[in-house]
Amino acid sequence: VMHMGKPRKDGQRFNMVMDRTLYNRLAFYADEKGQTMTLAIERFLKQCLDEAGVPEDVPRKEEQ
Repeated sequence: VMHMGKPRKDGQRFNMVMDRTLYNRLAFYADEKGQTMTLAIERFLKQCLDEAGVPEDVPRKEEQ
């Protein structure tokens, strides 16, 4: 029997160096909510961009 994992999301890798205190706060928040840090960050960014009025259908930026 072949088990298939969940399909990969249409995503873009994002790498950054984050302030350690902010990272620890984020890790704490995500753990308290039962979320991955990726999901927590995606939700924060979506809320912030929605509130700023940035539309979802902007032209796609290609990797450089």
